[in-house]
Amino acid sequence: MTIRIDLLTPDGESEYEELARSLDSVLFYASLPYRRFLQTLLPQSRAAYLTAWEAGRMIGALPAFLSPPSPSGIVLNSLPFYGSNGGVLVSPRYPDAKATVLELLRAFDELALQEKTAASTLISNPLDPLRGLYREEYFCDAIDERIGQITPLPRNIAGEEEREQAVMEQVHQKTRNCIRKAMKSGLSIRHSGELAAMENLYRLHKTNMEAIGGLAKPWEAFAAIREAFAYDQDYRIYIAEKDGETIASLLVFFYNRTAEYYTPASSAEHRVLQPMSLLIFEAMLEAMRRGLHHWNWGGTWLTQDGVYHFKKRWGTEDIPYYYYVRIYDESLRRLSKETLLREFPYFYVMPFRMLMPSSNNNAI
Repeated sequence: MTIRIDLLTPDGESEYEELARSLDSVLFYASLPYRRFLQTLLPQSRAAYLTAWEAGRMIGALPAFLSPPSPSGIVLNSLPFYGSNGGVLVSPRYPDAKATVLELLRAFDELALQEKTAASTLISNPLDPLRGLYREEYFCDAIDERIGQITPLPRNIAGEEEREQAVMEQVHQKTRNCIRKAMKSGLSIRHSGELAAMENLYRLHKTNMEAIGGLAKPWEAFAAIREAFAYDQDYRIYIAEKDGETIASLLVFFYNRTAEYYTPASSAEHRVLQPMSLLIFEAMLEAMRRGLHHWNWGGTWLTQDGVYHFKKRWGTEDIPYYYYVRIYDESLRRLSKETLLREFPYFYVMPFRMLMPSSNNNAI
């Protein structure tokens, strides 16, 4: 049987979403609302969602975006923006999953060449059972590793007290103590889809990132979330208040079988009260009520010991995932780290260790 590869068109969108939701492993990054989010946030970029068809039926897909043109060219990502996993989706009803994966990987490379890209990056999904095929079959110039940390959520628990007990039993003793401390601290916990809730989340997030010298997500990203996603269906903003003041916020997405820990933010002077631990606890309970199977903490850098251990105490399983990079224009390696970040904002180009020494970059 012949597999045909096409770009996704409006006529195929319902079938694409049906395919995505048929796979427990698919994360919200592969969803069409997330595509709308990226299109809103990155209006000069181009969505290029590859789809595989056999006998008139969509059997696979590979979501991808092309960056806006820059002086150094364009790059192809599956997918761009902070922590966005991409990779291949394959229908569980199609018997030859490997053939579908290989055809879509081949089409990804052909798209990169057709568009004359300078580089391409394929980011695997840590939950994808077929992710091992990338390492075995996909030729690339570099591989960058992240630690995917996933908490399996207790399933088939009906009562609220039973759910609370199940989570408490799963987490580390130190985390249980943090949750209990927050419960006794007189905090008010709620969730809200109002603009003010998103603004407070952004303010706290920006302050947190500036304090550690990190790069905050721009306000435009938070505004785009409100446009692309439906509140309480796709996401929630959890809020901890003390004496009427917002001291912590947590943005969580719900999609398919996974809750996505997306943006946590808290007031430095109130962290001793452990409000974030209580917000995570409440969000996990909601994920269980919705029948979700996984809590995805997102990627952790191999050097982020503190972040890693905080997540680990929530009963995580470590599943590495990878950035598979192909370089088509070697002149990219002569650029500086700062130039790459400026010319390709929100797109991954290559590990900085690949840059030539003359560009004065620190290897990571």
